[in-house]
Amino acid sequence: MGGFSTVTPSAQSVTSVAQAVWSYTPRSLTDIQSLTAAIQNNDPNLLSSLSDLMYVPVPYYTGQVSATQVAAFIDNVIRNYGLVGALANFIANNPYNLWTTNFVVSLVANPYLTTTSFIMLLSNGAMSGNNAQSILYGLAQNYYYNRWIQTVTYNAPTSVTFTTKATLSTNVLIAQNITIASGVTVTCGTTTCFFVAQSFNNYGTIVSLGAAGAPSPGANIGNGGTGGGGIVVIAITATLGNLNVAGSPGGVGNSGATAVSGGGGGAGVFYVVTGVVVPMGGSGAGFSGNAGVAGVNGGGGGGSGSYAGGAGGSATLYAFASANSMLTYIMQGLSDWLLINVLGKAPSSTTPLVYMYGSGGGAGAGVTVSGNAGGGGGGGGGGEVVVYAFNVVSGTINAVGGTGGGSPGSGGGGGGGGLVFVFYGATSGNLTVSVNGGIGGDIGTTGLAGANGTLYIAAVTVNG
Repeated sequence: MGGFSTVTPSAQSVTSVAQAVWSYTPRSLTDIQSLTAAIQNNDPNLLSSLSDLMYVPVPYYTGQVSATQVAAFIDNVIRNYGLVGALANFIANNPYNLWTTNFVVSLVANPYLTTTSFIMLLSNGAMSGNNAQSILYGLAQNYYYNRWIQTVTYNAPTSVTFTTKATLSTNVLIAQNITIASGVTVTCGTTTCFFVAQSFNNYGTIVSLGAAGAPSPGANIGNGGTGGGGIVVIAITATLGNLNVAGSPGGVGNSGATAVSGGGGGAGVFYVVTGVVVPMGGSGAGFSGNAGVAGVNGGGGGGSGSYAGGAGGSATLYAFASANSMLTYIMQGLSDWLLINVLGKAPSSTTPLVYMYGSGGGAGAGVTVSGNAGGGGGGGGGGEVVVYAFNVVSGTINAVGGTGGGSPGSGGGGGGGGLVFVFYGATSGNLTVSVNGGIGGDIGTTGLAGANGTLYIAAVTVNG
């Protein structure tokens, strides 16, 4: 999961091959000169034969034409000569190993090959799912993040605007422009939601919930708080507005007569850059070893007499060597989602979407002794937010852990704080971020607070 370098097809390694291929058919010196002149003048009419389009990479590899000249020529051939199928076939079959993935990625990353032409190539029937995946992956792996965004949003709706409260029915929302009006709350319908846009303008609030807290095991016993969810924003320009992945508070314990231990909270999932750790939740209060154990992110429930509070939720962690490698992996998953769900292409293997979310809190416990209070529930852990924008304008991100539930007996532990990653290419504007752990439940014996989370802001390499 390490980084990748910029695409630079090696002329030395392919020049002799290209020259040998050209003579294999064989082709005459006049044909070679005609192809070179056609590319240099951006005029397909100068070709000796349209079949010579197969050899377009040859004069590039031999240094007779530039990548910009080839990109402009191919764009012309696609848009004005209707030969997209032939070019897609060359890419799919790679005759004589001329149309390598590196060569194609270097062209589609070039601004002289328009996004219109690139999409026509990508969606053409001759382009297999594996070939299309290689190109989209290549853009992400070589840090052409903005070009990737322009590509995946090209055929998406021009504008998606939320003017009233809404719950998303899809986990991935792609549009050229996404706007959430002031005062409007958009709730993610799953534990993680993805927003991909050229321009992301949130003037309202996005809320996401994660792993469930343990339900109350009986009357007057606190339930575990739900963990915060995950929000991923991928854009060229982003006004983030309010992004809320805070953990929910644990339920309050009251006097009751239910004899039962608390259940454990649900497990969370986090994606991080190496060195960032998932914060622990706080343990619940309790006597004689019956406090709810702190989870990885989720708070433990409060014990009651001889019955133990439930453990806070654990978490699965996926670590990446760098910010670029983490962002690239996220884009690969979104590339496959697009290929399958929008373009109808099925690569032989895929990268999963990065579902990320906080852990749930453990439930409190109860006893049968009359008047003895049930334990408070543990707070849910804060979730995770990942943002990439070439220009981040502003935003407020809430990823705090949930407060432990109070109880006249034993309070629940607070949830651990969440994780926030902000990756930018050029500018990072005014951000207000909260990743504090939740405090322990009070009233009687107080649970422990959850550990604070992490805010990670980094400039990433962007090649275009």
